[in-house]
Amino acid sequence: MDKTALFKLSSGLYIVSATDGEHTGACVINTALQVTSEPLQLAVTVNKKNYTCGVIKEAGHFTLTVLSQKADMPLIGRFGFKSSRDFNKFDGIETETSSMFDPYTLEGACALIVCATVQTVDVGTHLMFIGEMTDAEVLSDDKPLTYEYYHSVLKGKTPPKASSYIAGADPTKVTKVADKANMHHFRCTVCGYVYETPATVLPKDFKCPICGFGPDKFEQID
Repeated sequence: MDKTALFKLSSGLYIVSATDGEHTGACVINTALQVTSEPLQLAVTVNKKNYTCGVIKEAGHFTLTVLSQKADMPLIGRFGFKSSRDFNKFDGIETETSSMFDPYTLEGACALIVCATVQTVDVGTHLMFIGEMTDAEVLSDDKPLTYEYYHSVLKGKTPPKASSYIAGADPTKVTKVADKANMHHFRCTVCGYVYETPATVLPKDFKCPICGFGPDKFEQID
């Protein structure tokens, strides 16, 4: 069975966020789907190990931000490769508050959907939150960021806690980078970021600017 056939399913990239009055969580997901039209209901699926999952469960609502093609890897890295448990993902960026009082960012966003949770389904490693839409807004005319665009253009990787993660089968291939004045290139195996340097090894205190991991997570690609 070729599990990579699942990569052909069409999906977008979104930030789901929530606050329960005391805690705030936000993470990137590619599992958001309209499930009914009357009433308007959406389903989002979040890994149980994600801090955001517990916050949504306690809050009883969530806000979904649809990312556009203007979203860059630093933004995706902030929300997709770091944990809300020990990092304020909204610190230092343009932030607004939804009608459910959940924070969201306008950066790299093209739409906003606010939902009140009406059902929670345990699907094993993840919880599926089904919410009834209470508010929605188009934020820009920019094209939505698809999962295929994320992999093929932004060269992003699939984190292990993502619903679409398949061990050993990431659609992002490691490719050689064209030689430029004897520069060397190191690729982060966590998020896909490529760092260019004349050095042949990375400093021990080097941190990936996207996901924050150290040099032990980098591989030299030329």
